[in-house]
Amino acid sequence: MDFAHSLSDRQSLLLNQAAIDVLSRQPGLVSKALATLEHWDRVAPTDSKALRDEWRDILLRGPLERALARTDRGQQLRQASPLGRLLSPTLRLEIIRSCKGRSSNT
Repeated sequence: MDFAHSLSDRQSLLLNQAAIDVLSRQPGLVSKALATLEHWDRVAPTDSKALRDEWRDILLRGPLERALARTDRGQQLRQASPLGRLLSPTLRLEIIRSCKGRSSNT
């Protein structure tokens, strides 16, 4: 894996970890993530349907940590994550900047 891809996966992992933390504290937000998946089912290519279906299973049956697995499948799940909307813009930007080595004040 090249450096840029590694950095991207690290960022994706941190964003999903943060979103899962939010979801653990506010389980009612599951409906927001499921609504994202429903929207994607209407507009996204069918090639990624298996990932959306797996996300539904993770959200409804767990464990959420399955999406954090350091496996090829975990990486695929993170790249197709419906959890981004659960993070505040401030937290999302803080994580992105931390991965790029910049402070959240810049």
